Amino acid sequence: MSTLKKFKSLSNKQYKKFISFFLIIGFGMSSAITVAALSKDVTIKDGQEITKFRTLHSNTDAVLKQAGISVGKNDKIIRTDANVRQMDIDIKRAFDVRVRINDVWHTFTVNEGSVADLLAEKNIPMDKENYYVSEPLNAPLAPNMQIIVAKLVSINILVDGENKTFSVPEGSLADALHFLNISLSPDDIINEPLDRTVEADLSVSINRVEFKDITENEVIPFSTETKKSDSLFAGESKIETHGVNGEKQVFKRVKFVDGNPVQSDIISEAILKTPVTQVKIVGTKPNVNRNIKINDEEGTISDSSGNVYHYNKVLTGVCTAYTAGSGARTSTGAIAKRGIVAVNPKQIPYGTKLYIPNYGYCVAGDTGGAMRQGRAMIDLYMDSERECRIFGRRTKQVYVLD
Repeated sequence: MSTLKKFKSLSNKQYKKFISFFLIIGFGMSSAITVAALSKDVTIKDGQEITKFRTLHSNTDAVLKQAGISVGKNDKIIRTDANVRQMDIDIKRAFDVRVRINDVWHTFTVNEGSVADLLAEKNIPMDKENYYVSEPLNAPLAPNMQIIVAKLVSINILVDGENKTFSVPEGSLADALHFLNISLSPDDIINEPLDRTVEADLSVSINRVEFKDITENEVIPFSTETKKSDSLFAGESKIETHGVNGEKQVFKRVKFVDGNPVQSDIISEAILKTPVTQVKIVGTKPNVNRNIKINDEEGTISDSSGNVYHYNKVLTGVCTAYTAGSGARTSTGAIAKRGIVAVNPKQIPYGTKLYIPNYGYCVAGDTGGAMRQGRAMIDLYMDSERECRIFGRRTKQVYVLD
């Protein structure tokens, strides 16, 4: 049976249902076409978040409500309709930026822009020759950004051997040094307090201080011990033991100011070599020939008793000392005693009267191998071997009397 014959064979009730069905389908299709024609594509940019959907709303607030996005009273909404079916919404959220001017903080609410834009809008000076701005002028504003604007002042700083002039922002000296990247150690010396306010032509001096631990070897000077002896005449002396310096290792902490040592504190010492004490023998024996006066112009020798002796020449040579047992006799047959000296009779004839400083008046009356061989000019008789050892070997002047 054909479709037409089937349609004709329908009852009146069935016919009505069929017509209703087609009417409903036609109305639905018409509505769908209408909705599609009236809807728009929406793109919402909220910071880094992007939301896309379709809407029948034309009102911006309704679109945002549909997207579930709330905005504050200071937020900035920028809507762009590219065409009747495309809507773009850019939300610029409000945020606070703090600016310090003349040491006073100000808070500004902004949505966008650069540092230069904000300063220009608020009539805040920013020329680089006279003002310091802590952030680059072309830097974009950001939430919680802090910007310092300060007038520049010129100061002089002497540091690390250089004296230079710098332009620094108004504020404390500590801020100025931080601005110039000049660091201070806890020991450095600065002539101005760090919390003082910088001003034009301020002069600042910084001395660098450092401490160094140094190890050095040092000499320990020998000390001198003095012993009195009646084997020498008063005024005479002789070294019995020669002193020798010692040595020590010294650990010290040295303070340097600008590279120059100014203070040294000894931490510890260690003896490397002990010094040898020098022993000096000082004569106490009364000098019977004291107060002797020698007049070289007149060729005379006078003593405290008023005696005046003339001398005809002065000999200079090595003198030694000797002694002998009791009753011993000299080469001339005289009894050996103080006041008789041994000579080379070919140079100083026996019986020649002499004067020897710090020995006294004497006479040539003995001889010996050292004198005949030229190893000594005169051998002085002493009363003891100890005196001979103390006298030793000396170069002296000998006055030959008339």
